[in-house]
Amino acid sequence: MKLKTSTLAIILLLTIVAVLGASFMLTSNAGKPSFADDASPVMYFYSEACHFCQQQKPILESLASEGFRVKLMDMGSNPALGQQFGVTGTPTFVAEDGAKKIGLTQKEELKAWLLLHGAKIA
Repeated sequence: MKLKTSTLAIILLLTIVAVLGASFMLTSNAGKPSFADDASPVMYFYSEACHFCQQQKPILESLASEGFRVKLMDMGSNPALGQQFGVTGTPTFVAEDGAKKIGLTQKEELKAWLLLHGAKIA
């Protein structure tokens, strides 16, 4: 009887570990937004504390379903990034050619700008 209880406890423990491991794998991939890709020619300067960046996020997620991607540049954790590219506020998009789109941008306007700068990569 004691062996049966120990076996059940081990099976239960292994099941919990497997479920937690699978959950971690899913959430660690989910931690990177669908619109993020380091290969994108367009950088997106943002900060988690920025209200307008939070409003920009669902627009970017919508555009991701159409194949648009941006390279994430978190100014909240690395403010020097902005200085390097002449960015003084967020949200700001910067293309490889130096073109900038500053401030919260609605979907159709952002879509046209991203398309012009080669950010449709998926």
